[in-house]
Amino acid sequence: MPQFDINRPRPRLKTLGVMLASLVTLVSIALLVVTHKPKKAESSPPPVKAAIVPQIADAKSEAEIIFRGKSFSVFQRKMVLPYGGEILSIDAKEGQPVNEDDTLVKYKLDRQAVINVTGILYPSQVLDLRNAVYEKKITLDKLKKVSLSLRKIELDKAQQELNDIRQLHSKNLAELEAVKTGERQLEVAQKQLLEIKESIKQAEESLTRTQEDLKFVEDKRKRDLDLLEFQTRRPYENSDLPVEVAFLKAPISGQVLWLSPDLRVNAEQVAGFLALAIAPTNPMVVRCKVHELDLVKLRTGDRGTVIFDAIPDKKYPCKVSRIPWVSRNPALEVPADYEIECLLENGDGKIKDGLTCNVKVSVTQ
Repeated sequence: MPQFDINRPRPRLKTLGVMLASLVTLVSIALLVVTHKPKKAESSPPPVKAAIVPQIADAKSEAEIIFRGKSFSVFQRKMVLPYGGEILSIDAKEGQPVNEDDTLVKYKLDRQAVINVTGILYPSQVLDLRNAVYEKKITLDKLKKVSLSLRKIELDKAQQELNDIRQLHSKNLAELEAVKTGERQLEVAQKQLLEIKESIKQAEESLTRTQEDLKFVEDKRKRDLDLLEFQTRRPYENSDLPVEVAFLKAPISGQVLWLSPDLRVNAEQVAGFLALAIAPTNPMVVRCKVHELDLVKLRTGDRGTVIFDAIPDKKYPCKVSRIPWVSRNPALEVPADYEIECLLENGDGKIKDGLTCNVKVSVTQ
């Protein structure tokens, strides 16, 4: 019986396996060629036509910028004592609304202030010039009504005597020397008349200059009196008030923002003492510090809202009213920031000076 070696396959079987593998490969390639469809030739895409309709710009969007700020009155009127004196009464309190010309403080002028006021009310220069005008008018009247009349009478008399002597001399009843004496007397009378007329002219010119000086001094006195009445807030002519009494009155309608702690009844203060401050409280402004990157996005008139830390339940509409050109910190080492202002209505009167807040401003990007 024949024996087989399983570890060494016969050459014929090996050759058969190679042929079978080659046949499978060829069949696979043939199937692939038959099943794959030939790729059609594609033409290149036609060129894109130029757009005949302009592109629409992207719609603008709005954004909000938030700043921190504080409220301030639009302006303040600080009131000082123009003259030193003793405080007699105080008719105002902090936060009190006042109207224009309301009496706020009454005080009594000190001795030096009374002397200054009296000098304005009764200036000695005015009295001296008035007396000078009166005296020069009397002198001028004497020259015109008395001296001039006498000189004219003397001239007429000398003229008449000379005529009489000449007639007598023509009849040989008077000497020639008498005629010459009469002529000399006539010349003297004429000279005296001319001197009187020159004196009258000089007196009239002097009176005119004195009257002009008086008018100038009286106009100055009127200006000084107007200023005095404005400072002391009271009239002086035809007034029953004592000269030493003066007042502080509200120059505008608004609210008393501040009273000096040294403003007390019976306290004596010097001239220039800052007594109180008044300001209108509607509208108000909010001042905010803005970084330079946000500043360039803002425009005057931009709208926004304000929410105060102390009044969180209400939003106040506002608008940007001032954008400065100068930075608060111009140093080169740090970014610039600016102080803008936003205007808002204070109809309910709740907003006070110095309230902190958030300001939201809508800007278009």
